[in-house]
Amino acid sequence: MSASPVASPAPARVAEPVSAKSPVPEVVAKAKSPSPTPAPETPAPVAAEVPAAAGTPATEAKVAETSAAEPLPEAEEEPLPEDPEGIINMEIFSQIQDMDDDDDDEEGGGHEFSKGIVWGYFEQAENTFKQMEEAIAEPSLSKLSSLGHFLKGSSAALGIVKVQDSCEKMQHYGNLRDEEVGAALKEDEALKRIKQLLVDCKRDYAVASRWLRRLYGDDE
Repeated sequence: MSASPVASPAPARVAEPVSAKSPVPEVVAKAKSPSPTPAPETPAPVAAEVPAAAGTPATEAKVAETSAAEPLPEAEEEPLPEDPEGIINMEIFSQIQDMDDDDDDEEGGGHEFSKGIVWGYFEQAENTFKQMEEAIAEPSLSKLSSLGHFLKGSSAALGIVKVQDSCEKMQHYGNLRDEEVGAALKEDEALKRIKQLLVDCKRDYAVASRWLRRLYGDDE
């Protein structure tokens, strides 16, 4: 018996090589978006400038018109004393007379230099009293304070002490102060006091004036 031929094994199939795909890198294109052009800003409407209202000045305390319009009382004339003590400080006044030149002395004593100073004071005081009356009529306490300060100084230089004291009070009252008690004053009260003070001051001045005129032989 003949042997059956052995079948040749089927040739093994060779698997086709798988081509490996190279990975493609992912390129991300970063497109730069152009910056959006900002819209032009519309300027805010400018409000019309309104001029500021003028500030209201601090309201000054008003003094009653009836008080300012009242006439000043007349000063009663006082008898002329033999001794000027309390009216004129003779220690101060004698220093004015010491400036007189002895050559100017005539019979009875001339004292022309000191007499000129005294008569200049008379004119100054009487003009100041008129200005004080006008300041009361306005009324202006600041002017009254300034005038009181002015006449106080010239009265002190001659030793006319009662006028000096009254003018010093007027200076303080015009600043709304009563320095004797250290208290503030209202305007109407200060003006009322100054009006009476001026009457007293003019009376004291009249006594001092008459006494000095008699001293210089001019008491007509």
